[in-house]
Formats: sequence, C-alpha cells, structure tokens
Amino acid sequence: MGPAVFTLLLALFCNLIASNAWSREIEVELTYLVQWGDLDIAKAEAEWVFKEDTYTMSGTSETLGIVKKIRDFRGASKLSGNIIEGDFQPVTLQITSISDEQKKQAETTWNLINGAIKTKRNPKIDKEKVFPLRQKLITKSIDPFSAMLNTLKTIQKIGRCEGKYRIYDGLRTAILIFHDMGVQHLIKDRPSAFGGSTIKCGVVSKPTGGHQIKNRWRKKNKEKDNVVGFISEVESGLFIPVRIEVATPIGKIISRLHMPSLIVTKR
Repeated sequence: MGPAVFTLLLALFCNLIASNAWSREIEVELTYLVQWGDLDIAKAEAEWVFKEDTYTMSGTSETLGIVKKIRDFRGASKLSGNIIEGDFQPVTLQITSISDEQKKQAETTWNLINGAIKTKRNPKIDKEKVFPLRQKLITKSIDPFSAMLNTLKTIQKIGRCEGKYRIYDGLRTAILIFHDMGVQHLIKDRPSAFGGSTIKCGVVSKPTGGHQIKNRWRKKNKEKDNVVGFISEVESGLFIPVRIEVATPIGKIISRLHMPSLIVTKR
C-alpha cells in the first residue's frame, strides 16, 4: 500500500459536518484503525475545528505491524478553508509523506479572489515516473478533504450520498464521484467499532494526473464499488464516516472509526 492509498483513505474517513449554522466552535478528534482481516496495518488520526465561517484540520497516518516492516509509511496533512454560503472552499493544504525514508512535501494555496491555485513541491515531480499534471484539471479543483465535507453536507440535507468533484492535493489530480447505495445497518464487529444505521456511499476515484505510471494496484477499469463508505449521525447533527471498505487485489481492507477515541467539543 503506497502513499496514494493512504491519501485516499485519509480524505475519505477523516471528515465530518454538523447541521447547525456554525454559530459556535466545534472541535472533533477522530481515530481510525485500518485492518486487513485480523491484522492491524495502519492508523489515522485527525483533529477538525469548525467555526462560523472557517475550518481547519490536522491529520496523520502511519503503517503498523507487518506492513510497516514491508512499507514504512507516515503521512501528515494540514488544511485551512472558508465556509462560503454553506460550501467548503480550501485556502491552504500542506501534505507530507515519508515512505521508506523518501520524503515528499507539497503546499497548495487557493486564491479565493482570482481563483488561482499555486503549489510548492519538494522534490519536484519526476515526469518519468508519474503522469503529467495538467493545468486545465487543476483549475477550479478543490482538495479531497473539502470534497468529502461538501458530500457530507449533501447527506445532511437530503439523506443521500451524491457528489462529483475535481480534486487536487498538490501532487495528484483526480475526479472523485460519490453515489448513493441506500441505508444499511452495521453490526458491531469489533468491541471499539460502531454499530447501527448508516448511509452507504460508493466512491469512485478516477486518477487524471500525478499518479504512478507503473502501479500494480491500479486497474484500467475500476469497479464503482471498490471503495464504500458508511456514514452515520453519531450524535444530533453530526455525520461521520464510521467505516470504509477498500477492495484490493489481496482482499478487502477495512477502516473503522475507533468509537472510544471519538471526542466532540462544542464551545
């Protein structure tokens, strides 16, 4: 599992939305445990702070156990954005990944006045290893975290998972599509996992630039249900992904919200 997989996982499961009008500050701390069968293979944590018209996020992810010995990966993300007429619009996104001691960094800014999107990267993209990043796909894009927030806002409004976004994280571009799969009751299959009613959400990510040219994980024709999220209203007005399932060539990888670690603070 490489950095692209963990970026997608973090984008999917470290997000939330409250139904009030952001009249007060809300802080949420989340922890997700990623498992392949009974093996713990990764962990992701995030802290979100929502105010009346702004939001911030600080998140980390890392491989665990036997996977760490095979592929040592650590990632970190910091996001800030504005809430404009109810929509989540990024202002800055910083991402850092260290995989087998190879470090990548990218800092992207969105100019809310003229729409310009600028990125500083270290190191520069190796055009012999990854597909080119085209400006026409970067223009009018948002980051994957804000895309998920906007989708959760739709769920809160209409009770269905719907959305299509052009996304960019400073290193990769993609088209992210969310589609509704109905309501499903989750059985609490781990002592710390969630159990109860959820909205089932299929996710399709179509890479358009920056991803590895030679990647054995990437299929030419991805099934639309390769990534499935389960969203639940864990408390009044608060919708959070409680489970993410990712189909891979070696089997299903499941990320579960660690319920005892969920902290919601309202000020």
